[in-house]
Amino acid sequence: MDYKREFLDLLLQKNAFKIATDVGSFFKLKSGRMSPTFASIGALTDGESLAMMKKAYSQAAMDGVRGGVLKDFQYVFGPAYKGINLCALTCEGLYEQFGKNTSYLYDRKEEKAYGEATQGTDASKVIVGAEKFQPGGGILLVDDVITTGQAKYEALDKIKLLGDYTIAGMVIAVDRQESLSDAAGSISAVQVLEKELGIKTVAILTMHDIFTLRKDSLVPDVRRAWVAYYERYGAVRMQ
Repeated sequence: MDYKREFLDLLLQKNAFKIATDVGSFFKLKSGRMSPTFASIGALTDGESLAMMKKAYSQAAMDGVRGGVLKDFQYVFGPAYKGINLCALTCEGLYEQFGKNTSYLYDRKEEKAYGEATQGTDASKVIVGAEKFQPGGGILLVDDVITTGQAKYEALDKIKLLGDYTIAGMVIAVDRQESLSDAAGSISAVQVLEKELGIKTVAILTMHDIFTLRKDSLVPDVRRAWVAYYERYGAVRMQ
């Protein structure tokens, strides 16, 4: 839990996670929902932030493997563009903290049609690092915040070009734990990925974690609004 607290402190300090100060300052999400919170991991751009992300992602990955949630892996894949630095940082953190030597992979937005790509496989044209991939390897996915999960499906279509592989699971920074739709019984993007593709996810922080750590510091109106928001849109309930 220490690294989770440290990571949340960093998010708040760098304005990568924002909490409304009152009910009149809620954030409009891409979904159109008015939320008392907003996460933007892209705000973590300085050296201090990168060092903490390296620690938190690698620790969450190893906790996931040791706890049996994630399978073992030899590769870390981050979807372009935000996932590129995440997969590199995760590999570095895994080696520094745990002596686990992994290689990173990420996808290209456009196929490479020159240089080594003209002599390689189809995978090497769309995935950086594909030429070093060994058949049967385990791949850990890393990303920041899942909204709909659509980007994951697109990335998985590209990963298929590697041939024989295993998806070990996924590590994300924040799981908002929101239902994908307003329909009764709707589940979250993380739950959909597990249900449809069997991909299990470890979040450095869930919204329930954040609420638990910060609820005593919230003004009463915002605390009640946060609870009410998850009563309406949540895949979990805040207590």
